Amino acid sequence: MYWVDPGSLISEPTPIPIDLKLMQASGKQEDLGDCMDIDTNPVVSDIYVLYSSTSLYILVGLRDGRMVWSASDVRLFAGMVNGTHGALPLFGEATFVEVGKVPVSFASTTLQLQPSAHTVFMCSGLPYMIKAGRLSQLEITPCTGESNDLESIHCIVPLTTSAVTESTGCEAGRFLATFSTGGASVLEVEFQARCSICPYPVDSEPRRVVVDPDTGMLLVASVVRPQDATGGVAFSTSCLKVIDPGTGSICAEVRFQPFELVCSLATWHIRGLKSYRYVCVGTTQFSEQTDGQSGLTRQAVGGRLVIYNLKPRRKPRKTQLSPDAGQNMLVDPGFELKYVWESDRNGPVSALSSLGDSYLVVAVSTTILVLKLDIVQRQLIECCECSLRFAATSIDVCGTNIVVGSKREAVNLLRFTPAQSDGTSERLDLVHSARFGANTADARFLASDLVAGVDHNGFLFVVGVPGDSVEFALDFVLGMHLGIPCSRLQVGRLVRRLDDCAHIVPWSGMPSMSSRSQAECLVVGAVSGAVWTLARISRDAFEVLGCLEQAMMDMPPLHPARPLVTKNDTLNRARGRSSVKSVGVIDGTFSTLFVEHLTDAERIDVVRSSPELMQKALTMSRSDTFTLDSPDPGAQAATIIVHLISALNRLSVC
Repeated sequence: MYWVDPGSLISEPTPIPIDLKLMQASGKQEDLGDCMDIDTNPVVSDIYVLYSSTSLYILVGLRDGRMVWSASDVRLFAGMVNGTHGALPLFGEATFVEVGKVPVSFASTTLQLQPSAHTVFMCSGLPYMIKAGRLSQLEITPCTGESNDLESIHCIVPLTTSAVTESTGCEAGRFLATFSTGGASVLEVEFQARCSICPYPVDSEPRRVVVDPDTGMLLVASVVRPQDATGGVAFSTSCLKVIDPGTGSICAEVRFQPFELVCSLATWHIRGLKSYRYVCVGTTQFSEQTDGQSGLTRQAVGGRLVIYNLKPRRKPRKTQLSPDAGQNMLVDPGFELKYVWESDRNGPVSALSSLGDSYLVVAVSTTILVLKLDIVQRQLIECCECSLRFAATSIDVCGTNIVVGSKREAVNLLRFTPAQSDGTSERLDLVHSARFGANTADARFLASDLVAGVDHNGFLFVVGVPGDSVEFALDFVLGMHLGIPCSRLQVGRLVRRLDDCAHIVPWSGMPSMSSRSQAECLVVGAVSGAVWTLARISRDAFEVLGCLEQAMMDMPPLHPARPLVTKNDTLNRARGRSSVKSVGVIDGTFSTLFVEHLTDAERIDVVRSSPELMQKALTMSRSDTFTLDSPDPGAQAATIIVHLISALNRLSVC
């Protein structure tokens, strides 16, 4: 590797000794866990160098689909080249990132004579944009768009210099992309991140959406409201549609009985000598009665559990690409839903979840049933049940533990015991329950001993299994009122990012994932359509952001850092003005205000007003080996806090 200044030649290039094996030995292999097999002799497929005002980065792409990067101080690098410092250890610890399954390659983002120093394309199937950040950090963002072949990109070559697009007003460039499937295409890539929305018309009102993990198909349960002869709504019913996310076409559709609505939807995959792919649907059946005073009323009278088999269509159909496409036809293999089994219940089937390969957990009003699939007789058998005090709203399974959301009792933790060899039959026991009441909308496992839930009023809570197994009540861990009605809760990531941030940790507290940056977040869906994300952060980051909140609230009334609290302000969540106290949660409103709406001088004023905040920020910087230019402690602490908030927002949201 050689360093060459633009416009000049060096007669005697200075070699820079970079041993990939040494980088690997001193890298963060302990953070990868046991799930990644580190090759002792990695094969390099490509190499690239980025630099910012303070740091220089070396990026090494490997043939097994991984990327290795390490950072160094630009001043040390320049001194090494000029011969003033001798042979110094230039680069720090190497960080391994799993990118894809094909060799990693890099490409410039511009067609200029001098490539862009701050950004580069990285390809390993899916393209990524890498940007040199501050404080020896990289920002790695996946590129997404309307094309269906993005995951098979082999190489990218810039065609034109960057320009501003007329449609969006964002800076973009044109690139020639070659695909591993054959062929090439011209892509327009915007350098500014934005949210892309791809609509899928379903011609009805969607209520439940599930992604099948094997086929990738979208299972959409929607409500159909047909009109009668007078123009009014005759009745409401539900239908289940299978949608291909790549083309948006509806592969299959089934319609349910009149006055029947879908209230739960789940997939159930059974793997063995012969695999089965089932779609389980729980419904509520209504009857309409005429009342002389209030008119037409609707009352729930029961429900059904219906199971379909999702299988490839035997005869692929051909669909026309567009009305003007002429003879251009697209062969759509598609899928079909085959009716398998159904069962009438005396109440609404409000929640469903698979348990292992042979069991299905069903919530019917206040009763939790475990059904067992008998392959020989080809039927479902009720093996055990457990009754609760209030109606169940959601079910999630982790091993043999089952968490059930309740309308008035927050969450209940049940334990399933399979049949034993001595002839003991299956058993379902209630082992723990929350000590507070909440109309829970959804509840999910974060770990085997940690459960998160959100109620219909917007109260988010996390409870843990007590250390003493005799204790029946669950321990309250954290809670926060979001200030808006919520309906769904999921554990995952909105966008797969490859950044590495030490301050986002797994919920279980154990480095069981391939990288710390893959720690999952809580994603909460509100009735209004808003999406909230919450991530578990380290104790150091929590203490710094907690001190920042208090410092901003203690600023003078007219200072821009002090928020204005109004009647409908969401800041009522964080400072305890709501009826539900916030425990163990940092409100991102203060962090966003500090980063996006304050000047550098105003940030320094906030930091200097709190000696505790300044001390904690500087202490955290020493543990993270940051490189800071400013000698002012207040400016250093403000820079560290801005970097911390930006990294947390980038990794937890998008």
